[in-house]
Amino acid sequence: MIFGFNSDVQCGETWYHVQSEIQSKKRQLETHIFVHGRCVGRQITPLGDTGTPSEQEIQDMLKEQHREVLEAVRAGRLEQFAIPEP
Repeated sequence: MIFGFNSDVQCGETWYHVQSEIQSKKRQLETHIFVHGRCVGRQITPLGDTGTPSEQEIQDMLKEQHREVLEAVRAGRLEQFAIPEP
């Protein structure tokens, strides 16, 4: 069973750490983007209230979400992951 993914990726002069995990209790997939330990973005995908995806399907979804976020970070498209100001 895969619990999550961690990757370091560079865009320009900045290195980003991308961390993805399954939040079973919240029934969602979460990917966070960090710079020097500070979270600068996130992508949350609810698993929904209907249907029960298999463990393999959930892991595949998480892997795909992680890959998509990595590609966006490499391309400098971080605005879509911005965390709203309180």
